[in-house]
Amino acid sequence: MVALDSSVHSGAQPLLKVRLALAGLVGAMAAVLGVGAMASHGFQDAGLRLGSEITWRFASFVFFAAIAFGPVCRLISVSLAQSLDGLRRQLIWSFCVSYGVFLATLVLPNTLGGVTHDDATVGMTLFSLFGGGAAVVMAYCAGGEASALLGDRARRAMLSVAASFFWLTYALTGLAHLSGPHRPDAYFGISLSLMILALLLRFTDGFVAKLRGTASPQS
Repeated sequence: MVALDSSVHSGAQPLLKVRLALAGLVGAMAAVLGVGAMASHGFQDAGLRLGSEITWRFASFVFFAAIAFGPVCRLISVSLAQSLDGLRRQLIWSFCVSYGVFLATLVLPNTLGGVTHDDATVGMTLFSLFGGGAAVVMAYCAGGEASALLGDRARRAMLSVAASFFWLTYALTGLAHLSGPHRPDAYFGISLSLMILALLLRFTDGFVAKLRGTASPQS
């Protein structure tokens, strides 16, 4: 459903500290937001919930940037998209890191220091395992090593499946909060709108690629 740019592996691989510079910054921002929210409530249950919620929302905006950046650049200029391959990769890794911070705020309070979280259920554990696994797959498939080991077609397929998992997670969460007895919160409407916009950008990108006579890089 949602596929990330298939050319993220192209070009020379930069040094590790360079290629993860943006991801490290984004991860640090997510951690500061989460810990700050927890500290504002004295690391009580309300603070733990708020920290998880804030990092979840932060990661959703990073995810939108990661999946929309490639199509937007290609729609503007193919040469621009090619020159920004490195930034595209870093956005993908940035989302994976920020989502990892979210999982940490969700899981660690239940395992460290004897802190009990009411949402520590089997469902939450399974969600964390699936989400963490999808983030690992996405991070690995964004690099050139995956293409060399798995083949480009398999790499693209795995990247697409991982991205679709997160797209559906954010989209369905937004839908669930637009109906029913939920407290009014504009975030969920914004999040759902961004997911729909990302999907429209992907389809538009593929359509324009066909008009240009080139294969869609997202197929």
